Amino acid sequence: MNNLIKMEWYKLRTTKMFYVLLGVVFGINVLLNAVIPVVFRLIVPNQATSPSKISDMISSPMSIGLLMLCVFMSAVSFLYSDFTGGYIKNIAGQVKRRGNIAIAKFVVVGIHNLIFFVVGSASCVLGAALGGTLSLEGNIGSALLTLLLKWLLSMAIASIFLFITVGLNSKTFAVIAAVIFAVNALSLAYLGINTAVATVFKWQNFSFGDYMPDALMGSVNVETGSLVVNALIVSAVFIVGFLLLTVKTFESRDVK
Repeated sequence: MNNLIKMEWYKLRTTKMFYVLLGVVFGINVLLNAVIPVVFRLIVPNQATSPSKISDMISSPMSIGLLMLCVFMSAVSFLYSDFTGGYIKNIAGQVKRRGNIAIAKFVVVGIHNLIFFVVGSASCVLGAALGGTLSLEGNIGSALLTLLLKWLLSMAIASIFLFITVGLNSKTFAVIAAVIFAVNALSLAYLGINTAVATVFKWQNFSFGDYMPDALMGSVNVETGSLVVNALIVSAVFIVGFLLLTVKTFESRDVK
């Protein structure tokens, strides 16, 4: 297992798309937090810009869907890379349990996502500092814990990508899923479910999004205690469930 993880880590750190999309996240965050406030002050010189709390910068590194799309597209590309050229078939024949390949990939995707989140937070702070709006107010400890929860939720979503790419051998559906989760396209579906539940069961305060990783990424907050337990449980259920499903599926079918 250690050798498989090392091999996957080597492949990740030698992948050009990983660095390109990481650079895109860094650049967009600096642009949003540095250039835009400066331009605003030039256009409206008498209007004060709102301060950017360092805790908000840390806890919300992916403030727009495009940034999360970069994370998810990079993850999907990495997970599926071995299926081009028959490489995965050669590796699968050299290990005792093919499912270990899927587990190793998931471990490295965890590192992949963490790097994106850390770079995202750092670039937000840097951008706000360059733009002159950075405020040192806020609870940094709670912000870091919120960031960790969002990383766990991103891994819950990544487990779905793992199942589609490695388990089902489909990059196309994984890309579609990445776009859907990144832009929060399922929010309307969740709203429809909430309406149906309220109508049928009379549960007025039910929110289906509170039990889905993509919606929780935008609402979980350690400082306010909002949906922390939900995030932990949902992350565990999705990760364990889809990881086991991927391993079982991958081991039961022929590798092409």
